[in-house]
Amino acid sequence: MKTSDHIKHSLDALDKQDMDQAMLYACLAIDGTAKKTYLYTNQVGLRFRKFINDNIDIVELMFGGINLVETLFPFKDSKGKIGVTFADIVYEKFRCSLAHGDELPDGFDVTVQIADGHQIFAVDIKNQSMTLPQSAITGLGLICVLAPVNAQQKIGNNAYRYWDRVNTYVVDAWWGKVDAARAIMDFKTAIRVKMDFKNVWPTS
Repeated sequence: MKTSDHIKHSLDALDKQDMDQAMLYACLAIDGTAKKTYLYTNQVGLRFRKFINDNIDIVELMFGGINLVETLFPFKDSKGKIGVTFADIVYEKFRCSLAHGDELPDGFDVTVQIADGHQIFAVDIKNQSMTLPQSAITGLGLICVLAPVNAQQKIGNNAYRYWDRVNTYVVDAWWGKVDAARAIMDFKTAIRVKMDFKNVWPTS
């Protein structure tokens, strides 16, 4: 399946408020895009995380309000290490579960936005889980659309679009144009809160 098909299916699922399907197809789009971008490695997890981290400024802008570059979340990764990044969470908790046909780990979810610009994001310290906003999915999808390796992709329907706080991106007009997108994105006035979990950091 082409990256454009994954993006189409992700946006279709968002319209139906099916967050699991929308996230699954966004993750599949990242898988394919990262594979084409980083030809030097066959490590799926490495290139998946790297692609998100290399485009974290755009994901963060779409996510809204949280500094995803510096924030470490107080959860254990797959190797038991405490302190994970946004990319770790997307890969280990969402991508690996959904792509393998498993249910999401308890407490991990994506919530539908309650209104334009109003998202729900929650971290459950006690139960070691978190809820991502719908905008996390749109951020992950948009970076795939903008990736230069996807410049020749096409959905064939201009109804498919992404939005940030300022701009609208008709998908078929923006394939591969990451530099042009960064030039018009409002990074300067975006709120960026670094979340500090030191006072609740697990000790075991």
